[in-house]
Amino acid sequence: MPQPKLEVSHLTKSFLRGREDVVRVLDDVSFAVADLEFVAIVGPSGCGKSTFLRIVDGLIAPDSGKVRINGQPVQGPGHGRGMVFQSFDLFPWRTALGNVEFGLEMADIPRAERRARALRWIERVGLVGFENAYPHQLSGGMQQRVGIARALAIEPEVLLMDEPFGALDVQTRDLLQDELLAIWQRERKTVLFVTHSIEEAIYLADRVLIFTPRPARIERVLQVPFARPRNEDVKASPAFVELRSEIWRSLKHGVKI
Repeated sequence: MPQPKLEVSHLTKSFLRGREDVVRVLDDVSFAVADLEFVAIVGPSGCGKSTFLRIVDGLIAPDSGKVRINGQPVQGPGHGRGMVFQSFDLFPWRTALGNVEFGLEMADIPRAERRARALRWIERVGLVGFENAYPHQLSGGMQQRVGIARALAIEPEVLLMDEPFGALDVQTRDLLQDELLAIWQRERKTVLFVTHSIEEAIYLADRVLIFTPRPARIERVLQVPFARPRNEDVKASPAFVELRSEIWRSLKHGVKI
């Protein structure tokens, strides 16, 4: 059996709220992601999905448990992962090109090489002509394209995406979903994708992991049965509607309003 690209073993995490109130966020989370697999995570708001993704990225240390990529433990931020955030997190004083180059600068890539690589990614995400635009001059969808290009320019083995389309309007989100699938098909990356949208999870992923309310555990893992490449037509199929209802029933169970 091939070694997983990403392996999470018995991950736990708590935070101190106030002086004495300890809040458990993650509780014994374990699963594996195969090389080139696209896995989506859904769960109730505040259950710990973003915290989990930051632990995988090495930005936060777990209380216990391990994260491994290619069998090697994650002990901090590293070049093997690229993160895309919901809030774009672009540097306002840098142009689109400068933002894409940032991770390459941190990796000490020579200037000429990082410029060429950043320009290639600007082209791949459809932003030719906007290289010298600053974030405030770009629409939300264009800013997120810059974020995706920045994450992929460092050539990560695992792409981590934390609600990347959650702040966008419906039309822009649908367009970027299709663009992401095209990039994923072409570049062949392993993707871990956090979303509140059940429909988005099904449309994009090979598998969907359902987290429980906090403290997050994995309640169910569902295989997405639809062939690739996918298009919007699949969303109207009875099988898609039934799978969406099944995931919603799992999420609704145990959630207190």
